[in-house]
Amino acid sequence: MEDNRIILLYNERNENAITETKDKYGKLVRKVSYGILRNDEDTEECENTTYLNTWNSIPPAKPASLCAYICAIARNTAINLLRKAGRHKAENIFDELEEIIGDHNNPQELIEEAMLVPHINKYLKSIKSRNRQIFTMRYYFEMSVEAIGDCFGLSANAVYVQLKRTREELRSYLKENGIDV
Repeated sequence: MEDNRIILLYNERNENAITETKDKYGKLVRKVSYGILRNDEDTEECENTTYLNTWNSIPPAKPASLCAYICAIARNTAINLLRKAGRHKAENIFDELEEIIGDHNNPQELIEEAMLVPHINKYLKSIKSRNRQIFTMRYYFEMSVEAIGDCFGLSANAVYVQLKRTREELRSYLKENGIDV
């Protein structure tokens, strides 16, 4: 079923929305959840809570990408479960961006990074929606390239290549705007 039809079911408060969501995105929700939780029982709880939270948030939310929206809910739910259990340990995927934003060793670097945020946001607004979503899913939602590929029907390698191109374009954009990276 198409995403816009599933969203319509949520808006109509039709319980089939959850069934359709689970049929279309259940495997991905489990993958995102398990990637964070590393526990089958917690993953099942996270999946069920993700569907409930989706039900409770649509409407009023009007997600542009149902896949990204559900993945964000799954990620946040999983992290909340880890925090409750006192075992949150974030994956460090930001090594991929280190050549652009530097490492986090001193306060001066943190200040410089904070000054980059408006420039990065402006750059992201200027690129194609799909590329922006891929970048955001990787570096904001900390999703694996495999999970992102599942959302867009792409191979993990295609996602990796797109992320590399986007990072290179971001570096060029920052240099063109007087940001030394």
